[in-house]
Amino acid sequence: MTDPRFNLQSDKLTVFITKGENQGLEKAIAEGNVGLVRERPDPSGGPPTRAVGRADTATYAAATGDVELRGTPRVQEGANMHVATSPDTVMIINQNSQLRTHGPSRTEIRQEPNDDQAKEKKREAKKAAAQAAPSQSVPAAALPTP
Repeated sequence: MTDPRFNLQSDKLTVFITKGENQGLEKAIAEGNVGLVRERPDPSGGPPTRAVGRADTATYAAATGDVELRGTPRVQEGANMHVATSPDTVMIINQNSQLRTHGPSRTEIRQEPNDDQAKEKKREAKKAAAQAAPSQSVPAAALPTP
């Protein structure tokens, strides 16, 4: 199923359509190996923010735009990961890509080094290698006797 707000893959998808004059999507329930990808454009013109969710089931409510993930859900945005620590935890992603979690979970936040930090680490590694390069043997300091 493709929606302007997200892409969804699953083993089984059940779609509910509203009856009457204003027929349309009411909700959709995805079951089994659910994968959800939601891209949000960057307001400053940069690359879009991408969030990927995995769960046993996902329910999309058209009225609110919310997606409810159940069955040990996990959501990753960039290098950051939010993981349920119980199969009973429920995660809800709203149409603005904000995440609400009900139940036990953990969040892994990883800071990727910027270019300046990466260059500095390379310089330090080269410096350490250059200092280790001279093959002068220096006797090890004696350890104090306990």
